[in-house]
Parts: sequence; C-alpha cells; structure tokens
Amino acid sequence: MSPRDQGAPAALAIRDYRPTDLEALLDLVRALQAFEGTIFDRMKPPEAIGAWYVEHLERNCRECDGYILVAEQGGALVGYAVILTRVSAVDEIDEVDYDYAHVMDLLVAAPCRGKGIGRALLAVCEERARAAGARWLRIASLARNETAIATYRRAGFEPLFVRLEKPLDHA
Repeated sequence: MSPRDQGAPAALAIRDYRPTDLEALLDLVRALQAFEGTIFDRMKPPEAIGAWYVEHLERNCRECDGYILVAEQGGALVGYAVILTRVSAVDEIDEVDYDYAHVMDLLVAAPCRGKGIGRALLAVCEERARAAGARWLRIASLARNETAIATYRRAGFEPLFVRLEKPLDHA
C-alpha cells in the first residue's frame, strides 16, 4: 500500500498558470473576493468577477515582468499568487527612482489553509523576485486580515507604510 493509499496528502506543486486553469483560478479569485468582502465593504461581489480579472492580472504581469502562480494538489488548484518582479516607484515624487517586486494577490482555499501552501507560494514569489534582481519584496493586506498579516510577518515581512482611513459622515 502506498502512502497515498494510507491517506497521505497528495504532493503540492507550485507552477505557472495555464489558460486551461481559468475556471479554477476564477473560483479562487472569487473566494478571495468573498472573503475580503466580509472585512471591506467596497469589494465587488464575487459573481461580478470574470475572465476580465485574469486578463488584468496577465496585463500587469506583462508590464511588470510578473507571473501568475498556482498551487496544485491532487489535480485541483488549492491556491494562487501573483508576483510582479519589476514595479517602478517612479510615481513617488519624493523618493529616488527604484524598482521592487510586489505580491499582488495571494489566496489559499479555505479547506487547505494552515498546511504550508501560503508559505510555499510566498517562497516561490521570493525566488522569482530574487531571480529578477529585485532588492525588495512587498505585499499588502487589508488591515483587518490579521491571519494574513501574521503569515506575512512570519515570512519576514515588516510594516513599511500604514494607510489610515476615517469614514466621513454625510448626514
């Protein structure tokens, strides 16, 4: 009897997105949208997310030397990440010009969380950023997504900017 027959989890593979992954990737993107909608009331509803979103990711990847990565286990996509390896800070007029890498999206399917899949995706993002010569790697999270922030901190990320917001009453 093989370990797999004994209930061992299938091997995890982190690989580049393929067009045949579109529907499974959209399911993951919609799951991210649904989750973020529970902590940020300005997210589009998950059903509004379509192929246009993946086209947007692909365009960002072309413009910023990026990759859409998927985590596959047992023939199913269980997570994804988008890494842009060359983002210009040229729009920051009070800073010197420099490039950095940015993890744009990262999600692990809810039933698969806590199994190291997010760490594996982050590790591949970091490898891709290093291979592209990036000196810095950034990731953002909604402030109320404490689980994600804790994961990113454990992976070596530290706060860089803090954006604060105050709702204005229009009574």
